[in-house]
Amino acid sequence: MGSDMRFTSRHAFAPLAAVLLSAALAASPCAAAVTELRIATWNVENLYDATVNQPKCALTGEPEDAEWCPQSWRRWTEERYQTKLTHLAWAIDRMKPDVLVVQEVESRAVVEALAARIRTNHRWTFDYIAHRESRDPRGIDVAILSRYPIRRVDYKSKIGRRGLLVAEIEVDGTMVAVLANHWKSQVGDRETNIAARTAEAQEARAEIERRLERDPDAVVVCCGDYNEDMDGPSIVEGLKPANDRVAALASTNGSAKDARPYNLVGDIPKKERGSFYYARRKIWNTFDGIHVSPRMLLPSDRPGPAWRAGRPEETVTFHPKEMRWGKDGRPNSFRRVRSYEEGTDGDKVEDSNYYVEGYSDHFPVYTTLHRAPAPAAVGAGKDAK
Repeated sequence: MGSDMRFTSRHAFAPLAAVLLSAALAASPCAAAVTELRIATWNVENLYDATVNQPKCALTGEPEDAEWCPQSWRRWTEERYQTKLTHLAWAIDRMKPDVLVVQEVESRAVVEALAARIRTNHRWTFDYIAHRESRDPRGIDVAILSRYPIRRVDYKSKIGRRGLLVAEIEVDGTMVAVLANHWKSQVGDRETNIAARTAEAQEARAEIERRLERDPDAVVVCCGDYNEDMDGPSIVEGLKPANDRVAALASTNGSAKDARPYNLVGDIPKKERGSFYYARRKIWNTFDGIHVSPRMLLPSDRPGPAWRAGRPEETVTFHPKEMRWGKDGRPNSFRRVRSYEEGTDGDKVEDSNYYVEGYSDHFPVYTTLHRAPAPAAVGAGKDAK
């Protein structure tokens, strides 16, 4: 508006208000028919605030977040926490997901802080959050952030685990079930860890089957940090996925128990799909995955789920140059680097003990789903032929 414009009554604002409201609705993800839905998963690596405020861990007797304060060996400060929020928000804005599954978050408060940072720095946000406090010894949880309404949240909790978080998200009159996972790490005894991850995989599998038994065309997206490669023993035994689209589609002819979810990361070229780098062995891993129910692979002109998997190139391991580090291009983590000299615990503040202010030790993965035509439209297309 020009500086000479004047309003003499409150009614003079009405046309302007209508224009602003119209513009706001146009910018809203719920304003018109939604044809694409981007879903991302990211282990954001130890997103803790800098205040010790968690309950005591039964194993150590210390607060679960005792390491994450200025006095601990991590030297975790409010300033560093705020910087990490800014970095994560930048990466999320670059991806612009409609639904984001995150792992390794301390609490709902830090998830809300992340959403607020996106709003402040990038002028959009997630208005809906699904989160439950886990029973993990480190106090880390999973959460789901969404631009669309979350209508129901289920949480399956186990002692010592992050648990399976399930959110039913309403998108333009359709329901999308998102399963958030963060399975047992590979730290410790190998067989014990495989057994734990297999149990977690079986729990996710049972949830998928339950939904497909109720509705064979249910839209189910199972994703997260599995802490195991896409062809690992726990995934194969517990989740029972297909290793390619053809095998997944073949399973749609059977019952829910025959359904074989497909990991869309398999569509990414092998040289680009690594999301975690195991530095000790110099190995790239595909720990982060996005499985979809097999009928979501059907062509859009076939009857089936309201949402379908996109083209192979629409699933991406997101790793711009800012998020890569070193000659091997591994994830640029946000971490403290310490040197352990004889007679010290590595806490001495010196040039060799510094912070690398990166992002996370994982790259995020995202995919784009597409809205299938309504059944009537599909039928009309066939009749026209």
